[in-house]
Amino acid sequence: MSARPAPTFTAGRILAATFAVAAVARLTLAPRSWAWPARSWALDALALLPTRWADFLLGGDADRALNIAIFVPLGAAIAALLPLRWVPASVGVGFAISCGVEIAQTVIPGRVPDIADIVANTAGALVGTVLALAVRLSARL
Repeated sequence: MSARPAPTFTAGRILAATFAVAAVARLTLAPRSWAWPARSWALDALALLPTRWADFLLGGDADRALNIAIFVPLGAAIAALLPLRWVPASVGVGFAISCGVEIAQTVIPGRVPDIADIVANTAGALVGTVLALAVRLSARL
């Protein structure tokens, strides 16, 4: 029986995960007045898309789409840190972080916690996890 090599926690993977967590914290825990410029910039960028694409990507709800989008890098970064067999746990980590964010938002001025945000954030973590898993599996071929 051969021993499997331990996962390599390269500095780049750790830096990517740290940056993703910091970005999520900045966008979700800052008072609304601080985070609003980033939201406006993202919505302006989405407005440049053809109408069909925007309707498909946003599904009629830009805030929901943005909640999904900010958790995609987090899911991918966490999935990149975990051993391959534990990669699905990154969705759980995204869920836990989202729950923590929504609880924290109860005391942040201008922020309103919402269960639908937890669902959207977890969906974003799932998308990021699937993308990272696809990249890692294709690299093994």
